[in-house]
Parts: sequence; C-alpha cells; structure tokens
Amino acid sequence: MWIGIDDTDSRNAGCTTYIAFRIVSTFADRIISLPRLVRLNPNLKYKTRGNGALSIRIGNRTEETKTVIGKSDGKKISLGLQNNEMEPDFPKTYDNSMIEQVVGIVEEYYEKNQTNTNPGIVFSNKKFDTDIYRNALERDIPMDYIEEILKKTDSIYRKIGSGRGIIGAVSSIAWDRNRTTYELLNYKYPRGGYVDDMVKTTIGKIAESYDSTFNNMETKEGKVCLFPKDRTPVIYGIRGLVFDDLIQIQEEINSRFPDFDRNYMIFATNQGTDDHILRLESGMELRELSSYEITGYVNELPLRKEGGHLFFGIKYGVTDIKAVAFEPSKGFRDELEKLEIGDHVKLFGSYAKGTIKIEKLELIHPSIIYERRSPLCSRCGSRTSNIGSLKYRCIKCGNVMEPEYVKTNYQRMTMKLEPPAYARRHLSMPWKLENASFRSNEYEF
Repeated sequence: MWIGIDDTDSRNAGCTTYIAFRIVSTFADRIISLPRLVRLNPNLKYKTRGNGALSIRIGNRTEETKTVIGKSDGKKISLGLQNNEMEPDFPKTYDNSMIEQVVGIVEEYYEKNQTNTNPGIVFSNKKFDTDIYRNALERDIPMDYIEEILKKTDSIYRKIGSGRGIIGAVSSIAWDRNRTTYELLNYKYPRGGYVDDMVKTTIGKIAESYDSTFNNMETKEGKVCLFPKDRTPVIYGIRGLVFDDLIQIQEEINSRFPDFDRNYMIFATNQGTDDHILRLESGMELRELSSYEITGYVNELPLRKEGGHLFFGIKYGVTDIKAVAFEPSKGFRDELEKLEIGDHVKLFGSYAKGTIKIEKLELIHPSIIYERRSPLCSRCGSRTSNIGSLKYRCIKCGNVMEPEYVKTNYQRMTMKLEPPAYARRHLSMPWKLENASFRSNEYEF
C-alpha cells in the first residue's frame, strides 16, 4: 500500500519529512522501499517552504534486507522484501487499523491553526500514473481533478482543512524515479536546536569530502548549507547521488559526534534533477508557472534595480524576454552583470508575467566587444574631436566623420554560472551534476 502526505508544515515551523519519519518508525517492520521526498512546482503561491510531498510504501515482508535506511531512537530501520502472494488484489481491501494510525500521526504532528496549512493523506493499493507527477511540476493542478482520480481508483483519502495536500500526496506517489538523488535527514523533535559553528563546519567538510554529494557547502564563502534555521525538527540534511556514501558519511559523523546517532533517515528524492525544466523548442509558447531551458541572445544590458535584483533582456527567436536574478543569489548577480549585448546564452528558470527567474545560466558564446574611438581625418590625417550625436570633426580642416570601432583585446570565456548553494532551488540541478549518472528505482522491492 502507498501512503502519500503533504501540506503539513508552515512557513515558520513543522516538517512533512518528520511526519514521514514517524510513520516509517511506527511501521518499521513493513517498509518495502525508501521513503520519497518529492519536490513539486516551485512557482505556486500557496506552497509551503520547499513544496515537498512525501510518500511511503508499506507491505507484507518475507524477510528483512541488510539495507539500513535510518535509525529511530537509536534502533536501525531496514528495508524488507515484499511477499507478493500476501498482498491483497487491488482494490479489494485496506488495512483500516493502519490507516487510522497514520492519520493519527499526521494529526499529532501537523502545524495547527495555520491558514495555509491544509494536510492531505492518501492511501492507494496502486501507484498513480506518472503524468500526474509531470503535471504537478509544470502546472497548478485543481484539487477536484485529483479527487476524481482518487475516486476512480477506489483510493482512500483524508482531508484536514481544505485538504489541498492531497494534490502533492498523489503526485509524490506518481513520481517515476527516472532520476533519483538522496537526502539523509537528521532529526530532533520539536526543534533541531543549537549546533556549535565548529561542529557545523566539521560535518560540512565530512559531507563535502565525498564527490557524490552536492549543495552541502558553499566553498567560495566557506558557508555550510546543511543546517536549516532552528524552527523545524531537522538538525541537518546531506544530499548526494550515492545512497551508500550517505550511510558512510553518517557513520563518520557518529564517530565524532555520537549525539547525532539517534534519529535519521535517507529519502529518495528528485532534488537536483531539473525534472521541472522543459526545453523550449521552436514554436512553443511560454506557459505561466512552468520552468524552462531557453537559448537566446542578450539584447538588454544587466541593470540592478531597487532591492538589489538584477534584470536584463534576451531575445528568443522573435520574442523579447526579461530575466531576473534576485538579491539572495548574491555574487551570482556580479557574474551576470558582465553580460554584453549579443552574448549567446542558455538560461534555466521559471516563467511568470513575462519574466524568467534565473536558476542558472551558461554563456555559450561571448559576443565580440568593440571600442569606439575618434577617427583620424580622412582628408588630412589630423585628429578629430567628439561633437556629439556620434559625430567627430577634424580639428584642422573641419571634416565631419563617423566614429571608428576597433575590436578590443578583452577576451571573455564561456562560463557556467549558478547561485551559491544556499540560494538554489531544491529541484535545480547544480552544474556539478550536469554529466552525472543518476540512479533509478534503487532500493525499490
């Protein structure tokens, strides 16, 4: 049976992954695949902090595997092999006792009295179609559409408040795991609590020492990006491409700091995969709230505006598009500010109201930079002086001429630019992973 949950946290507290952790801990002897943390459309106005939905697969197991996926109160949690002969035929039966236990866990830990927190819990004996996942990355899916699917599939669902979380819950179950990364999350309820800066740095360096990890440190600034603000049960989260490396990292941390060996879990995720990015092909129209890869030419120089945000323009085909890098991207804006008219660029980001919000950019081919100079007089060879309106007059004979343009020696290289790790979107693929080999359906039994 699949369990999906979403929309249990708020902007200031709570964490849906922790609720998933509590569910897995409760049914540790029936877990048959890695719990999933699935990030959805980052452009929706009513999203919570990371717009992440969770799903868990529970079944009757024949035996426990050696694959440890975490610990709960210091006790190891391992995956098990599913006994297909014992699984009920869809959609005949559901374990009502288990359903009530899961609902009880969600009701205990979700953020209450929050207008924008509307949990949804879904139970299904079959996986939902992958198209639902794709739509949840690219669009704003209506809740009645999801409810219709749930009724057609004889799924069970519970809504708290408006129950909008059923959209993410279904979409998480529908994820195809075509490209998979992993995140190890370490917990302390109800708040992660204070961690000394020296300890943070040590843990960050341990994680960064593995080539398979990503977005864990901003090396240029020496900033550790593993530790969220102290407002949720998460102490730290380590992201990587290789499941076994995350286990090894946690063991290294445990050997140095035993207090972090109590409660943690590894999730399969779509983080860092660019799953939300659509390649804009000829003839396609940009759709509000979707995210794109766009190739074009800079046709408006970068300009910083109020608030520190950086704007410039590109031409895609015959279409003029605005692009923006927001103030939290810090030094990323400094690099973008060097763009020149005619630069051939590829940029990635979400589209809204005629503007692309840049997640990363590649300078494919820099334009050639020319310098305007005062020409020598074509009649007498004397120097000329600027008289305005791009005109120059010979100081000796009065001849009026156009300026001279000379190719400069200033050489610019192709570049791949991105914001610092702490300012990247969860889904955005860092350039480090551009040629990575993503695992798919690993530890799905």
